[in-house]
Amino acid sequence: MSEARPRRVMIRVCQPPDANLPALKSTDLIGGNQGNLLFQFSTARALAADDVTQSYISYGEFKRNAIAANAERINAECDHLVMPMSSSLRFQMGPKMEQWANLIDKLTIPVTVVGIGAQLSLEEATSARFRPSRVTGLTASRAEVEEHEASCRRFLSAVLEHSDTIGVRGEITQQYLRHLGFPDDRIDVIGCPSLFMWGPGHRWAQPSGGLTPTSGISLSFDHRIPSTAAILQRTVDDYAASTVYAQERLTARMVIAGEETRAEWRGDDRFPVRTSHPLYQQHRMLYYPTAWAWIDSLRGADFAFGPRLHGTIAALLAGIPVNLLAHDSRTVEVASYHGVPHTLTRDLDDDSTVEQLYDAFDPADFNARYDELFTRFTDFLTRNGLAHAYAGSGAGLAAFDQSLEKPRQATPRYSAGPPSRPAPKKSPISLRERVGALLGRRSR
Repeated sequence: MSEARPRRVMIRVCQPPDANLPALKSTDLIGGNQGNLLFQFSTARALAADDVTQSYISYGEFKRNAIAANAERINAECDHLVMPMSSSLRFQMGPKMEQWANLIDKLTIPVTVVGIGAQLSLEEATSARFRPSRVTGLTASRAEVEEHEASCRRFLSAVLEHSDTIGVRGEITQQYLRHLGFPDDRIDVIGCPSLFMWGPGHRWAQPSGGLTPTSGISLSFDHRIPSTAAILQRTVDDYAASTVYAQERLTARMVIAGEETRAEWRGDDRFPVRTSHPLYQQHRMLYYPTAWAWIDSLRGADFAFGPRLHGTIAALLAGIPVNLLAHDSRTVEVASYHGVPHTLTRDLDDDSTVEQLYDAFDPADFNARYDELFTRFTDFLTRNGLAHAYAGSGAGLAAFDQSLEKPRQATPRYSAGPPSRPAPKKSPISLRERVGALLGRRSR
């Protein structure tokens, strides 16, 4: 009698977790924003269970003209397809919903969606009107919204034909699915998997002391959110060691290759969207080709803030204080569910300071919620037939972590070339040692 074959799980990702690509090439494989890698890689790490083999299917392989071939390949090569997702229910994703539904209809294996979210304006979310939006607001007719909702229903219905439940980011998305007609017993609120990267027992430390003029501050920015320009400018003026992380594709390509990726943009000049900006010329914008090196680099910072959700989460995973500038249902939903310190952008004014954001940091809510939310996340995986890495011997998880050692050593690219004296890197330790140190420090 032949030995039982390890269960084969295929995960939809922008790039494999152990990828170590050249800087410019890496920007083509982040789905437009490097933050996508965090929830995908966290899901992959959580599923690195004993006796499970992982494979990956990229975004590009989900193209419309390859649906039949992709379905044939997936059915033959894996026993379970897992789709980590973000704010995929946003307005402009309707056509992709149809593509995914067409593919899933042809599958004969279980399909699990992990961490999908709606994207609404704060006004839409609080009024429960549930019209999907872009960051810059809704630009669609009622007929277009209805068409989009039909595409969402079709995709979610296709998934539920292949799974027990859908895992959503938070209560706002749960309400949105109710609005679309789905019952509560087919919806599991699990948060964003990126927050569970380090597994059970993770704790966030309360910092000692405050900011000083030499403090290292990591900022994210979004030029579509004008209310954040003043505090960004004040911070970079007052803190010479502050830097901007270029996590989305166009800014990253500007940093790496000097491309003017937004040459036609006309907006607030305080945002560093061109190579003429002082932050660009001062080598204070940077990009890491791998998400693992990005997280590790943040261990040396003292504080991180900005409107980029996963820019904030990367800093959280590095263990430093953060404050998310929340501007829509997506950012508020995740911050509220997980207890991530945040400030509404509508509460900012020209007198708001980084010191106020830092002083508002308190990890107590996050720490108090973590164990229960983590258990809810792993229970969702189990309910949908997925073994997870945090039970069993841990051999699968150890092998997964070992595969990340080279990506963790990726070097940064600085705007306008490297600074004359780049910030020193901390001595490298294994990912397993680092996670153990994080958990041990936070348990005392």
